[in-house]
Amino acid sequence: MLIPVNLLKLHRFFFDNTTISTQTDLNGNFQINIPANNKNQLVVSAFGYDYFLVSNPTPTSNLKIRLKTEETTLDELVIDKNLFTRKEFLKAFRYFFIGNTKNAKHTKILNEKDLVFYFDTNTKQFTAHSNKPIIIQNERLGYTIDFHLESFQVQFNYQTLNPKNYMNTNYFGYSLFREHTASTKKIAANRAETYNNSSVAFFRDLITDNLENSDYVLAVNGLGVEVREYLKIEPENDGYKLCIIKMPTRKRPDLSGLIMKHGKLKASSSKDTTEIEVPFIVFNKEIKEQSQLYFQKECILIQKNGHLVNPNDMYFSGFFADLKVADMLPFDYTATKLPTKKSNETAIDKKIPTYEVFEKQAIDFYTSKNFDAHRKARKVFYDKLKVEYNYNVHEPFQLWIKENLKSTLFASEEEAITLHQNFVSTFKLIKDQKEDIERKEDYFSKLYGEEEFGKMYYNKVIQGLFNKMEMPKPE
Repeated sequence: MLIPVNLLKLHRFFFDNTTISTQTDLNGNFQINIPANNKNQLVVSAFGYDYFLVSNPTPTSNLKIRLKTEETTLDELVIDKNLFTRKEFLKAFRYFFIGNTKNAKHTKILNEKDLVFYFDTNTKQFTAHSNKPIIIQNERLGYTIDFHLESFQVQFNYQTLNPKNYMNTNYFGYSLFREHTASTKKIAANRAETYNNSSVAFFRDLITDNLENSDYVLAVNGLGVEVREYLKIEPENDGYKLCIIKMPTRKRPDLSGLIMKHGKLKASSSKDTTEIEVPFIVFNKEIKEQSQLYFQKECILIQKNGHLVNPNDMYFSGFFADLKVADMLPFDYTATKLPTKKSNETAIDKKIPTYEVFEKQAIDFYTSKNFDAHRKARKVFYDKLKVEYNYNVHEPFQLWIKENLKSTLFASEEEAITLHQNFVSTFKLIKDQKEDIERKEDYFSKLYGEEEFGKMYYNKVIQGLFNKMEMPKPE
């Protein structure tokens, strides 16, 4: 499959995220092979010109292309010279762009001098750009990548570059893969391992109904679930359409109905449990890692090989979110994925204790200083926010509050940010233990049935809370 094109200058052509590229001859003509089932854009690049993108080129395409000269405009920047050194910028950029995995430790940027960094002290946002493609050498996977960076940004909570304090990150660009060394059995094995641990491998197993024979478990609240109960998968065009038919939720004790009246704790008529939406969990049984999936649309499109047609339709946290450029494979990589033994396990990773041990763990957790501190911080923050906190709506909070302060009860932006930071920091202290307790609650609820579990658990746990807090019992 060939495409003839007439150009006046020497330019490079490549299919984004593949190993397929060419350049024009002295007369401005070129030919390029189109990958099978291609969904990737054809990218035309040349130094000093804007990118030209061709979507869905066909074998009969006859293109005449004129590139537009790149307009380089520099906004006035006020930079704190002493805030971060270039060495600190480079370290942070490598972490958020290259990654921190096994592959990342064997990956380096060959032209770091071309990178330009900026940290906005007002928005706490770290950005980077380069006028030339970033040349990345991945020794473990045997690729050199020309990455044409269009945007890169990391939002932090504070004036810091510490990865522990970032809120979100994203980057976008066009990539061309080149084999930089002769392929060896070791490199082939490393590529297969990288693929098998990727979101692409999970989605391919999901859409082909092969999860039972794979390394992956789809779970809700830490317990494996039947895919068809939550998701509908059907062929569409050259791939599949994946739709949510049932949102994953979790039930938890609702203590909001406990009120103090005349010096005694009383229970209101509110329900014993409250139900909230939770993300899907993907657990990799082989490497013991888990990822969270956040659907941005009710239905998303997935290509036959497992690639998302629109990557922005799905957000990840956990292991999949940690996979950066060092764990990228080209779109035309031929996957070799071996089936593994079926597993009958439904509880993920951590062992479930006996019910009596769990009941004591729950009481200890709900009466802990850290939980009490978060409960108080959460109440103060929520009371002034006036609505239920939603990460997708309210983050980054520093930016949201600038535009919405008047719709809240916060006295100032400073007060809002301080209370938000206290809310977030106290939550981080209990996050893992909270998720563990809630996972076990769901396990025993399924084991005994919701009604029986409610009689066994909520009454005793609430009784245990009164005993440990030395409070009067509810009437």
